[in-house]
Amino acid sequence: MNFHIYKVLLRRQMSPARLLGMAALSGVAILLGVLARTADNTVEFATQSTGIFGINVLVPFMALSLGSAALGDLVEDRTLVYVWLRPVPRYTIATAAVAAVISVVGSFAIAIMTAAAAITEVHDLILATVIATALAVVAYSGLFVALGLRFERSLLIGLGYIAIWELLLSRLGDWFARLSVRSYPMSVLADATGVEMRLADRAVVASYVVPVVIGLVAVVYTSWHLTRTEID
Repeated sequence: MNFHIYKVLLRRQMSPARLLGMAALSGVAILLGVLARTADNTVEFATQSTGIFGINVLVPFMALSLGSAALGDLVEDRTLVYVWLRPVPRYTIATAAVAAVISVVGSFAIAIMTAAAAITEVHDLILATVIATALAVVAYSGLFVALGLRFERSLLIGLGYIAIWELLLSRLGDWFARLSVRSYPMSVLADATGVEMRLADRAVVASYVVPVVIGLVAVVYTSWHLTRTEID
């Protein structure tokens, strides 16, 4: 990974609008943690809210907002050429972009979701939340960086993907569910607390391996696409 490119892309992630949006989502996560602590069945409420809000909403929307812009904005405003003025392997640009998104989304999402889990005092959920959130961040960050590079209206396409595939089609059958990113980190949560959740029935090994593989494949695809992209 090229650390100079990483730092450039990292700085571009920190816009006031994005930080404000992440702060708003964080407030909802903390509120759900407080509500879970006072619920009749704290374990079930806490696990469900972490999975449904944290894995289904907070992480993918954060990753989409930052990931789609990481390289997509550079292509759109024709500044990507300045990133590779010095000859560098294209995979270092792809790796730096995904790493920058993971750094911001991961540190923010993991901190907030872990704090929310800690508020509930469901001890089995705390470590599982760290792991599940990290896995979701890796998968979604890689996926949306690749999407942002490939398509001009990547934000709209990404919203469509989350709404149609992740939240709708994944409920129609096991084949769709297995291609749903969220089902794997949610399975980590369900396995830790014993709370059943829809789609959270992936095998233990798959729950940990598949999100990492998705992230790595996305980096490979982004690298390959960069080698075929002509930037003026």
